[in-house]
Amino acid sequence: MTASNLSESTPLTPALPGGWLAIAAMLTDLAFETDAQGRFTGFGPGQAPGQALGHAAAPLLGVELASLLAHTGDTALGGAQLRSIITTICTECVAWHGRVRLAIPGGSGVFRLSLAPRFSGGGVNGVYGVLFDLEAPDLLLPERSFTPVDDPALGHNHKLDPETGLWSSRTFRDEIARRFDRLDVENLPGTLLHISFNRAPANLHSAIAIRLAEELRDIVRPTDLLGRLDATTIALWCDGMDHLTGGERAAKFCKNLPAILPERTPILVGVAPRWPGSGEDPGAVTEHAVVALRLADLASGPARDTDPANLWRVWQRE
Repeated sequence: MTASNLSESTPLTPALPGGWLAIAAMLTDLAFETDAQGRFTGFGPGQAPGQALGHAAAPLLGVELASLLAHTGDTALGGAQLRSIITTICTECVAWHGRVRLAIPGGSGVFRLSLAPRFSGGGVNGVYGVLFDLEAPDLLLPERSFTPVDDPALGHNHKLDPETGLWSSRTFRDEIARRFDRLDVENLPGTLLHISFNRAPANLHSAIAIRLAEELRDIVRPTDLLGRLDATTIALWCDGMDHLTGGERAAKFCKNLPAILPERTPILVGVAPRWPGSGEDPGAVTEHAVVALRLADLASGPARDTDPANLWRVWQRE
């Protein structure tokens, strides 16, 4: 468990006890609550835990979440680590998310697990949890390599990128488009950042994308949007952010992110602001971010300079 896996969380008590489960059950493969020792105390109403874990609900009540971890395959999280995470959540009021492999009848499965403190009587008495099945068929793209963002043949019917869980290219554009009218009314800018790791070897693209997505989820604001545009580009949309703040964030990304990526892969960032009342649609803003990203690539020169100052650029009107 590292500092980047934990983020501060604002205490929020559900309006009705267990009321959050009814909503979470509609959005996830499994929604649950545990006590402070990580033992199941409840599941989402109307949600069959068998859909995710292959078990009926009643026998799981009182069972420790950590006991369901599979100890084979690519799991990087052990029972002692998960218990430590739950203890930290309950004592320090933080949230955590990561990938886990859980034992299910007939084998095991990879899930994305998110945990947050569960409040009652002014204190933390357990955790809220949700599980997303990362191997579910409805998250799989067609068996083809990633194509450029503007390729209409990309799997537009898929809302999520199966490797990172971020919005797919098409869905990301749709999501930012919904923000534009409100920002225009509120007279606020917004900024799109294209974060690229195209200098990495092809065999590392998946590992870098997953690690980068996990890190960005932890450090961006709750109102920001993240999407994966292609094999080597992750997009970040920030409401209310102008070109100056966008440039500052890009500089930090180029300086700090390589340290947490495989082989310290350098990051390139293109920044494209959108001003209120400009009339620019997602396509235009995306084109500006692509241009800024290319300028950053050119600025580093043929020797592939790794000076962070040369690895990001902001698009500007001519």
